[in-house]
Parts: sequence; structure tokens; C-alpha cells
Amino acid sequence: MVWLQNALLRKKVAKKVFLLLPLLCYDRLMLRLGFPLRIVGCPALRLPDKHWGSGLQFSVKLIYLRDILRYLQRIDVHFYRLSPHFTSAFTPKTAFEQFQLCAAELEILRKAREAQNLRFTIHLEHSIALGSANEKSLLHQIAQIEVQALLLEHLGMQEEGVLVAHVGGKANDSQALARFSTHRALLSEAAQKRLVVEHDASSFSLGTALQLHQECGIPVVFDYLHWLLYNPEQIPLDLALGLALATWPTGVRPKIHLSTARSEAHLRPQARRQQILPPHRGQHADFVVVNDLMQILQAAKGLRCFDLMLEAKAGDLALLRLRQEMASLAPNLAAQLG
Repeated sequence: MVWLQNALLRKKVAKKVFLLLPLLCYDRLMLRLGFPLRIVGCPALRLPDKHWGSGLQFSVKLIYLRDILRYLQRIDVHFYRLSPHFTSAFTPKTAFEQFQLCAAELEILRKAREAQNLRFTIHLEHSIALGSANEKSLLHQIAQIEVQALLLEHLGMQEEGVLVAHVGGKANDSQALARFSTHRALLSEAAQKRLVVEHDASSFSLGTALQLHQECGIPVVFDYLHWLLYNPEQIPLDLALGLALATWPTGVRPKIHLSTARSEAHLRPQARRQQILPPHRGQHADFVVVNDLMQILQAAKGLRCFDLMLEAKAGDLALLRLRQEMASLAPNLAAQLG
């Protein structure tokens, strides 16, 4: 980690340089805000998840997705995370067959997505962990990554349509990064270009993810809450954000994750007796505190453009509320948020 230590030593000089640079994130391209999966503001719109919709035909799922695109256009959102369960039952062979059968529907969706300048990404299921020592399911994991990559391709997404993965494995597993690199090499070139890695809140830090980038060139997704919870290298926010953004190849717009830690108590769901539970460490709040976004924007001064995925349980409602709060607090910055 000598390179990371040197980066920290250069922080004071780098910070002065950043302040002299133009505010690229604000002036060059609009920073797109996005949200994942659930449409809380319109519950009838939904995509298959682990609890619902697994038995739907693929053509029916595409109809649901078409309706979601219309809703996203209505609320002026241009960044959305698809459910990994959309095609989780497919093998590469059955996926190819289904994509051929539904070619006309996919083409309609592709054209609609392009017209809306809408970015799709997918966060892979946590069971897909290429760094894990358990290789029994490796072939299944590889197949799932290929299927998800194929879906994004048929929806017309270029390399910005990324697949987010975690390293996997135990925190003290010194071989996890090497296994991840080896298993990643088993993917097709197209799937490798889409795969990115996210650091987590307890086992693999941002510094570890940056080390993995050094070894195999995989881009790193910066997660604000994970950085707050687990930052053993003590990397300052502006440097952490800058280092993660620098791992993305030229021409591919990076993405980062933003969420606020849940602080309120809540009721145990589906319990016979009412029971109040405290929040778990790292649990996402329903909404995003506007000051967390302001911290990100302040740290992003002078850095390359990126898109921001809001990982809040209230989904679209959290995004719309955050826009309103930004419009009140910082209207000039709010105008640059897509």
C-alpha cells in the first residue's frame, strides 16, 4: 500500500490543485441522481425481486419495465438500477433464446431508454462473490454475470451499464483478491468491461478495493456510508472520492453510492407482538440527509463527472425530496442535478 501512503502524503498539495481546477462535476455535465429497484411513489410499478414475480414470463417483465420508463420520464429521472432478479432464472442459453423471442420488445425499450438518456446499472446479488473460497457455485456465478451483461447489451447500454459486485470472502482472507482476479478472468471480455467492485462496511475497505484495481484494473465504486463505517486507512473524503473516480477508464462515466445511516427505531415486521428494534449498524435510512449530499459535492470539486445512486429505502420519494431540499439550500447546485 505504498502508493496509498504516498497519495495521503500528497493530499495537501493535491487539495490546493483541486481548488484551482474548474468544477467539472457542476459545469461540464449534469450529475444524474438515481435510485434502485422499488417504485415507492407508485407501488403498482415493480420489477421481479426475491419475493415477487419470479414466475412471470420475460415478455411480461418487459411490460413492467416499459411502464417504469414512462414513470421515470414523468419525474425526470435519468439513472435507475435494475433488479438482478429480472433474469436470475436464466442460463446464458435460455437468456439468448428469450432475448431473441422478445427482440421487438427489447428494441422498443432500447429506443425509449436512449431517448430519455437513461442509464441502467445492476447490483449483483451478494451470493455472487468471486473472491470467496467456496468455488462450488463458481460456474453459476459466472453464468449469472454473463446473463446480466447480456441484458444490458440488449437494452442498448454501453460500458456505463455496469454490474456492481463485492469482493466476497472473509475479512482476514489474504487470498480473496487473488481469487477475485483469477475468477474475473474467466468472464467474457464484454462482461469483464462491465464488472466493477464496491468496497463494503466491515471486511473489504476502499483501500483494499483500490489494491484490487492495482492488480487487475477493475473500476471501484465509492460508497459514502461504507467509507464512514469502515475506513481503516483513514483516507479523507476528497482523496477517497478522487482515488475511486480515477480507477474508471476514460470515456466511462463513474458512479458512486450515497445513503444515510438509519437512526430511528422501527417495528419488527410481521411479528405477532409489537416489538421495537434499534437500527442495525450500516442500515440504510428511508431518506438521504441533504448535508450528506453537500459533503459529496464539496469533496467533488475539481474531480471528474460521475452519477450518484441514492441507496435509500424510500427510493424515488427520497430522490424527489432531496431535489426539493437542494433547491432550497443551494439552488445553483440543484440546477445541475439530473
